[in-house]
Amino acid sequence: MTAYADYLMIISLPADLVKEISRYKRASVNTIGHFEGMHSRAYITITHQVRCKPFLAQPAIQRMGQRLSTMPPVELYLNGFDHFSHSQTTKTIYAKIEHTGRAENWFKLLTMQMGIKVKGFVPHITIAKNIPVTAFNKLWPNFERREFKHSFIVNNLTILHRDTFAEHHEWKVYRELHFGNKLLAF
Repeated sequence: MTAYADYLMIISLPADLVKEISRYKRASVNTIGHFEGMHSRAYITITHQVRCKPFLAQPAIQRMGQRLSTMPPVELYLNGFDHFSHSQTTKTIYAKIEHTGRAENWFKLLTMQMGIKVKGFVPHITIAKNIPVTAFNKLWPNFERREFKHSFIVNNLTILHRDTFAEHHEWKVYRELHFGNKLLAF
């Protein structure tokens, strides 16, 4: 048993969408060169909990799974691209999840059922993370007006974990928490 573990809670994406996002990342490398996360698999990050005691976190995750099983799945719609400004020196380009009332209510319910507070949470799929502003200025015109529409159904929350202090720690799937089995109207 590990002394401390990190947990990453994500929404996994369908294979065709992962492939499409990977294509955008490769095209971005061709434009601006290498950047952080250019080879990482696409997903939607919900929260990252660091340095947790597994004997406390694991029962909490089990209880969370019971609460999440009462939630319905949701269909999310991607519509174009947007960006975050982290500082005056770096920015992140991402695929934008359409802000529908249904999606916003679902994400509020998700964080409530998870028992976490996520300040300023904007669900998104990262394309180019923490790139310098000069690279952003070169890359953004390729995304700014590009049409990108895709929809997919979210059926579960994936919990990844790793040993906090391991020398070569890699994320591994800890558990899949499934939502209820019906799409409902909010």
